[in-house]
Amino acid sequence: MRALIFGASGQVGMPVLSRLRAAGWSMDATSRVARGDVDGVTWHCGSLDAPPPTLPAACEAIFSCGPLDAFARWYAANGIDCPRVVAFGSTSARVKHGSPDPAERDVAMRLAEAEASLLGVARERGAAATVLRPTLVYGAGRDATLTRIAVLARRRGVFPLPRGARGLRQPVHVEDLADAAVACLR
Repeated sequence: MRALIFGASGQVGMPVLSRLRAAGWSMDATSRVARGDVDGVTWHCGSLDAPPPTLPAACEAIFSCGPLDAFARWYAANGIDCPRVVAFGSTSARVKHGSPDPAERDVAMRLAEAEASLLGVARERGAAATVLRPTLVYGAGRDATLTRIAVLARRRGVFPLPRGARGLRQPVHVEDLADAAVACLR
């Protein structure tokens, strides 16, 4: 079986790639930084907005571990034959639509439109598609939120919450996200 993974060198992409390799899958993996091929993994240098020209015309599964809006555009424009699509979005698609911050509302709108586009195109093609919506992702030390908070809290011994902070977030570990993504194949 063959999978195509976008964002394969990212904090979520690497554990997805690892699980698929352990399960015997062959993969076409993409990242913005060139990497050498390894057993079962053909690396392609590119991004969703500038994909490599050598991607396969067909595969059994596509995993998008990068920006959902860019993936939705790529998927709609590409006629790849693939029965299973798993993409990562964000809870922001639902929880920030009423934010007082125009930038947050814009993010929520773009994510919701990307989800609708992706799911609509998949439905037209007869493909099963799943969008996973984590909130705060941690575990690889590459996130822009929890790792910084943990460093600050360790350094100072405390972490003060901003006045008026009412947001509820459930951090999700990258390994759990990879497990969930691969479980979507079933």
